[in-house]
Amino acid sequence: MHTLIVRHSLLPLHERLVGRDTLHRAAALAQSQYWPLDRLLELQTQRLCALLRHAASTSPYFSRRLSDAGIAPESASVSDLARLPTLSKRDLISHRSEIENRAAGSRTIPMTTGGSTGEPLAFVINRARQAADQASRLRARTWFGVQPGMRELYLWGSPIELGAGDRFRRFRDWCLNHRMIAAFDMTPKSMKRYADAITRFDPHHLFGYPSSLARLARFIHQSGLRPETPSLRAVFTTGEVLLPADRAIIEECFGVPLADEYGARDAGFIAQQCPAGAYHVSMESLIVEVVDDAGRPVAPGERGEVVVTHFDSQAMPFIRYRTGDFARLGVAPCECGVRLQTLTEIEGRRADQLRTTNGGHAHALAAIYTLRSLPEVAEFRVVQRAGLDLDVYIVERRPLTETAIMRIRTELTTRIGPVAVRVNRVDRLAPLASGKHRCVVCEAP
Repeated sequence: MHTLIVRHSLLPLHERLVGRDTLHRAAALAQSQYWPLDRLLELQTQRLCALLRHAASTSPYFSRRLSDAGIAPESASVSDLARLPTLSKRDLISHRSEIENRAAGSRTIPMTTGGSTGEPLAFVINRARQAADQASRLRARTWFGVQPGMRELYLWGSPIELGAGDRFRRFRDWCLNHRMIAAFDMTPKSMKRYADAITRFDPHHLFGYPSSLARLARFIHQSGLRPETPSLRAVFTTGEVLLPADRAIIEECFGVPLADEYGARDAGFIAQQCPAGAYHVSMESLIVEVVDDAGRPVAPGERGEVVVTHFDSQAMPFIRYRTGDFARLGVAPCECGVRLQTLTEIEGRRADQLRTTNGGHAHALAAIYTLRSLPEVAEFRVVQRAGLDLDVYIVERRPLTETAIMRIRTELTTRIGPVAVRVNRVDRLAPLASGKHRCVVCEAP
């Protein structure tokens, strides 16, 4: 479909039919991204007060929390948030009946997190939350010259999205210049089809999980294929920590910049990389705090857990929600000219890190560097079980030697502690239930 027809006719019609004001929000965001920081903070204060008033009147849970903290919703400030306890996934599960806005009724959309490393979280959002997240995504695309309505090919695997892949979904995608290829099916035969599909579709941008896109890029590189994509402007990744090696192979394969998106199904669209490499926070839609273990904000530049308050979470308020991710707030304005706050060194969820026997954590890279340095290893996955033992699954490029196996065990126990390390040879590594191809999974509590 011609880009201008999609941008000016079909996309606005689609958003109107589903009851979202995405494009109006995106136009406003294009202006506010250049506001001075004090004006952005003033907007956040206004939107925070509106959210707290709503939460106090519809949620007994937050009404008590606000009262106990001595916060008056009509006069609250962003700094007042630190007086509220943080909200955990367990809180949302245990107190859902007191948190969810039951009056919203049929206007809500049920959602769940994947739960691949623990209990899934069931929650609801409204159309305003959908529109806010999508508008932030559209704005970030324009930083790379990608406008609404341009052709997008996405490599995806969430059961929700794939479950909706019926005739109507395919027709809608065709109307909106979207095409999907399945991250669940990443065999050599299917990846050859994907490379051909990319050439035929000639997308303006690619979007997907970094692990899946990197797997496809490595296959293309090793097979000597080269998709012809003269229209391609950028690759956008989301859903996982982007590893440097994956970024390098994706950019080399497709020959365009890669920009990483940071967000979560429950917390929303949080930040997006700009061409200068900074992760800009969607300040008009949410407040990001970086806190210590006690929930106290840390100074800019210090490492802590990311806590999110989403202004458009009226259906089920997410106020000071602990994402389980670790990052640092940026300390200097970005050279790209966008005034939005930034995040740096986003480390990913606790579930993407390994537990150590001394009660600490080791970043996934502690295992990744060891396995990726071995010439015998084509692919791998490290799974830490509940008791902290490690199962290492390896697809061999050539037979593993006893020396290589000993090195794996020695280096992993040096970083994790005295745990059992079981090395398992397998023919292939299936994607996780989400369709992601994560190489480190922690099942430890």
